[in-house]
Amino acid sequence: MGLWKLLEIRIQPEVIFYIGPLPVTNTLLCTWISILILVVFFYFATRRRALVPSGIQNVAEYLIEYLLGLVEGVSGKEKGRRFFPLVATLFIFIITCNLLDVVPGVDTVGTLNTAAVQAAHITSKPMLGFLLFGDLSNLLVPWIRPATTDLNLNFAMAITVVVTCQVLGFTTLGPMEHLSKYINLKTFFRSLRKLDFAGMFQGLIEFFVGIIDIISELSRILSLAFRLFGNIFAGSAVLAVFAFILPFISDAIFIPFELFIAFVQALVFSLLTLVYLEMATTSEHTAEEEYEQKEEQREEVAVTH
Repeated sequence: MGLWKLLEIRIQPEVIFYIGPLPVTNTLLCTWISILILVVFFYFATRRRALVPSGIQNVAEYLIEYLLGLVEGVSGKEKGRRFFPLVATLFIFIITCNLLDVVPGVDTVGTLNTAAVQAAHITSKPMLGFLLFGDLSNLLVPWIRPATTDLNLNFAMAITVVVTCQVLGFTTLGPMEHLSKYINLKTFFRSLRKLDFAGMFQGLIEFFVGIIDIISELSRILSLAFRLFGNIFAGSAVLAVFAFILPFISDAIFIPFELFIAFVQALVFSLLTLVYLEMATTSEHTAEEEYEQKEEQREEVAVTH
């Protein structure tokens, strides 16, 4: 029997207790803890607001101003104010969930998998009552696991983003103009009336491009969810494994890197959300008209010279 066994990496979160019929997994518990942390943080940040901010109020205002400036820099002041609540909420929530991965006890404190212990007929006990060695070392069921390593949460956020994009597209551009991005047969029928076969062929191409855009919209759910899951889950697994191989030394090496990844993934998710919102609420006709106006201005300048 060795001193320890390599941790068993599980993609599926484990159920740690029940509230009535509701199973509570370790990722769901971490989600609740993240929400509680944010509620407490913003409660104390806004409890005694002063004209000259200090302490926790200063941190909160700096964070909000940074995110608002980022959103308005991409979408402008009018659209930025509409997109800001969703983009900022996603960034703050995701980075909070990600940062919990480096807190001592996350992924390393829990209970034994009693079913696995009984199935393997293991009779050894934890050293000092809580330290796992030998055959017990890979049978830990952690109480807390980073929430963003659960695909259920990531899919929920990704679906929320895609649905919000479609809703804002309908309300901003109108149903007909928004749907014309995906079902565009204007060129085909216009060319059909004129018996313009080249135009009809172009219209068919535009129709199939719209179908591809529909598939692209749906693929955003997979892209957003799996990108966040893959990076955070991999980082969590690396920290857990190397904590056993090189205790303390591995923390000094990998924790700064994990903090960087936590920030980058939260920023990438929120920025992609912002880009998708901007694309959904931008009229293709407006973009074409702006391009034609610029071309006309260039021709006028060329003629005058």
